Formats: sequence, structure tokens, C-alpha cells
Amino acid sequence: MSKYKYDIIHLLVKNQSQFISGQKIASLLNISRTSVWKSIEQLKEEGFMITSVSNKGHQLKSWPKNWDKHLIKLVLSSQHYFKHFEVRDEVDSTQKLAQSLLHQLDEPFIVISEHQSKGRGRFNRNWESKVNEGIWMSLVFKDQIPFEKIQTFNLFISLAIAKTIQKFVDADAVKIKWPNDIYIQDKKVCGFLTEINGNIDEVSGIICGIGINVNQTTFNDEIKDKATSIHLAADNIIDRYQLLEMLINNILKYYQLFLSVPFSDIKSEYQLYSNVWQRTLKYTQGNKIIHGKAINIEDDGQLVVIDEKGQLHKMISADIEM
Repeated sequence: MSKYKYDIIHLLVKNQSQFISGQKIASLLNISRTSVWKSIEQLKEEGFMITSVSNKGHQLKSWPKNWDKHLIKLVLSSQHYFKHFEVRDEVDSTQKLAQSLLHQLDEPFIVISEHQSKGRGRFNRNWESKVNEGIWMSLVFKDQIPFEKIQTFNLFISLAIAKTIQKFVDADAVKIKWPNDIYIQDKKVCGFLTEINGNIDEVSGIICGIGINVNQTTFNDEIKDKATSIHLAADNIIDRYQLLEMLINNILKYYQLFLSVPFSDIKSEYQLYSNVWQRTLKYTQGNKIIHGKAINIEDDGQLVVIDEKGQLHKMISADIEM
């Protein structure tokens, strides 16, 4: 491949809303127009959808299906928080790899993989992670955070994810199942798992493993009636690079809010997205099972549920069956 590959891609990305002429690309990179043309043709062969029009130039329409570390760094170049990107074709789980890298890398980083052989969600459940069809990643945040503040982290991040997915589907269909599952029309499209590094006084690292069903059209028999993808909801193939860029930007926006304001400041916004209000649902906490309705969420993130006998229960975490 041409050594100018990523320089040309960078120019196409910067000018994605318009055409950029071959002459301008050649001038900016100090190369011949023939070299530009050959590079553009090679990029098309690699899976880049580029529209080329005489007397107008070239315009990038979409990216290849597979993850590429250089392209990920390029689309995320506007953010300055995550400093390292670990991109793999396959891992057992991004969460496990992130944990192993936690003490090797001093700055915040992202682990992303095309496939997980042992992807997992909350309560150690398996997470189906098909090649080229989702976003399977772990984000590692490295800030000193008071331990008592951590339990609202999921609430902030789930809002960021929900708002991102809303950009691709019917906005009213996107809901949050407390505390951190994202649903489209009562079918799960995203889940995430948060683990911390620290002690009872202070947290020094947060590992947030996120799984989003993006372009799946089928699921295994166990979850086919409970799961969906953005593609199925939008009836359209989703550009994963575009989704990733929007997702990371929104997550960082809400992460900064998490660091700077209490949950009470965004509680009303979170409540608008919740799909558990006034529905009799099954709540499981360890060996304890409660059938009841969620009626409130506390400022510290606890969910308040009233059971069938009228007794109130406050929950920090629970498995909820829709």
C-alpha cells in the first residue's frame, strides 16, 4: 500500500462533508496526482467507499468493516483523554486484557477487538460477540475518585450510550434498564460491566467493558427473543467507525460530568430514559427475589422498589427481568 495511505485518509476524513480534489491532495502532500489516484483506487479495494467525480474530486462515504488501529486513532483524534489503543482481531475478553494492561500503561486507554471468545457481561453471563458486527471494547479511566462516588458511574455512562444510539434509531424507542443496560423496544442492544481498581477510600482506575450489538441480523436461540441490534432497529447498515466516534465523545462528556457534578444534577434526565417505572418486574439480589415496581431513584443511584406487600426496598444493584 502507498506510504501516503493514512495521510490521504486523514484529508478525506477532514473533508468528509464535501469533495476534495486530487490536485489539492497532491499539493498538500507534495506528491503527484497519479500517486493520489493510485492510492485512492487501492483504498477502494481495501473497503473504503469513496465517491470520485471528475472536476469535483473525492469524497469518503464509509469505512471498511474491520477495525484498524490507525483508523481508530484517526476518528478519535478530536479527543485527548485516551492515549493508547489496543486493537485485536480476537481476545478471550477485552475486560480481561484491559485488566492485564492496567498496571503496564500509566495513561487512560482503550481495548477493542473484532471478536471475543469468552465475552462476559454482568453476573458473569456470556456475551455473544460476533466478528465485524458489534463494538466490543473496554475503556480504562485513570483518575483519583472518592469510593462513595463510584456507584453512580454506570448511570452517567448509560446516559451517554443511550444518547449515542438514539442518533441511529427512533429516539423514543431507546431506554435504560437500571442501572446500565440499553434497550430498544424492550430488547437489549447494549450492556456494560464496570470493575474498579482501588480501595475503600479511593479508586484509581475504572475498567468499563462495553458490548453493543451493531450490525447483527440474527442471534442464537437463547437470546433471539430478548436481543436486538442497531441495524435491526434502524433497518440500515451502521458505520461502526462513525458510531465509535460519537460514542467515545459522548462517554467522555458524561464522564466529565460524573467527575464534576452529583448524580442529582442529571437524575431527571436519567429518569426519562428508564424503562422500569411502574412495571411489576422481578428483581434478584443474590438469593433474594422481589416482585415489585420501581417508584424512585435516590440521589446516590439506589433504586427504590415497592413490593407486592407494600414494603420498600432500596437497591444498589440487582438483576432485573423484563
